[in-house]
Amino acid sequence: MKDFTLNAYRQYLRAIKASYPNILCFSDFFSLDELPYSFILIRHDVDRKPGNALKMALLESEMGICSTYYFRTRKHVFKPGIISEIAGAGHEIGYHYESLSDAKGKHQVALKDFEQNLKKLRNIVPVRTIAMHGSPLSPYDNRDIWRDSLNHEYLKNILEISGEVYLDIDYSGIAYITDTGRNWYSGRANRRDMVNSAVTRDFKNGETLLDCFNKACYPKAVFQIHPERWADSITEYYIQSALDLFANIIKTIVR
Repeated sequence: MKDFTLNAYRQYLRAIKASYPNILCFSDFFSLDELPYSFILIRHDVDRKPGNALKMALLESEMGICSTYYFRTRKHVFKPGIISEIAGAGHEIGYHYESLSDAKGKHQVALKDFEQNLKKLRNIVPVRTIAMHGSPLSPYDNRDIWRDSLNHEYLKNILEISGEVYLDIDYSGIAYITDTGRNWYSGRANRRDMVNSAVTRDFKNGETLLDCFNKACYPKAVFQIHPERWADSITEYYIQSALDLFANIIKTIVR
């Protein structure tokens, strides 16, 4: 299996659908009074190439799967037509914010920026959950604006956000599986996209991960994907592979 292709993603989805009785969007997850014994949440961080996100969303929709797409509001990502089409295919849209890094650590400026961009996204679709963008080249962790209890209360009660996916979920018993760094090792070439979990979730390759999904190794899991990394052609595959390699080198230098 050639990993990080749309065909590979299709195989992962087939295994997930066969193994998990509950495939949840994050807004549904936050609304539950009691969690089911077994579930998986599929999350897409749309950092670049929103067209790739649309391809993945349509594939999931064909298979009867709901997932959550977190969109940045950069011009090259913020495409209202694509966002509307993904939502229309039955998926959740969330805000992939980077306000604190954009504001160079100034919290009040960051809060204003967050509100403006949230409104911009809500003019297209409902938004109830958010996920920080890691901004690996920035010294600022975007989550820090919500670590202040008053800001977090404002986020929940005034801005009506159900949850921030890093801060408002107890990951202690959840396997957090991410493609960050173009590999399936949770800490390799990964500066911020990590959670506190006691569940081992490192895989040497895609075949190992697929086998794990087929066997339902983890009753509770999050599968986090960056659509720009998943190619639909050989040319795109090798270009993106080279870009990911370069990005990993840079992240290693700035750590």
